[in-house]
Amino acid sequence: MDENINKENEILSETTENKNEKKSDIDKEEIKQEQESEENIDEVNIENLQKELEETKDKLLRSLAENENVRKQIEKIRLETNKYGVQPLAREILNVVDNFERAMSTNNKSEEGSLEEGLSLIQKEILSILEKFSVKKLEPLGQEFNANYHQAMFEKESNDYSDGQICEIIQDGYTFHERLLRPALVGVAKKKNNTDIDNAEKEKILNSDKENK
Repeated sequence: MDENINKENEILSETTENKNEKKSDIDKEEIKQEQESEENIDEVNIENLQKELEETKDKLLRSLAENENVRKQIEKIRLETNKYGVQPLAREILNVVDNFERAMSTNNKSEEGSLEEGLSLIQKEILSILEKFSVKKLEPLGQEFNANYHQAMFEKESNDYSDGQICEIIQDGYTFHERLLRPALVGVAKKKNNTDIDNAEKEKILNSDKENK
């Protein structure tokens, strides 16, 4: 009887071992499948990342190429502007030259007054053209002297202008888009001394007496 019991125990033990082995094999298979699945996922992720990287790289290269083309186009426009920017002004000046030549030709057949009138018209036309291109003449006569726009050539005693005012223009000044193109060369008034005023008054009185006599 003991032998039978021992046999049964052995059979049970073998059965249990077989079950454990099968379970172990199943667990190993599941682990293997999980690992393979994770590896597949990793491979897919890597492929996607590589694809995205290539797309980003391609976009970047296209963007750089476009930027380079834009830069070249801007540089071309800048060079052409520097070279031909004064073309409209030159075209306008040619019209003035034509008018000047016509005025000179007319002078041979007319009076001197006609030439003066023609030159005056040409001067106005030139100033009008300059204003089209934002070149404006300064009008400083009677204004306070301003070193930012005026260059004093001399001081002049004057009864007509206050001390420090511009009383005479030697050469016109101009601005370009409100930036100084060249300063006006001017004479600046200063007050006469009292002695000079008294002497001037005395001279007027003497001259008046002489005329009355």
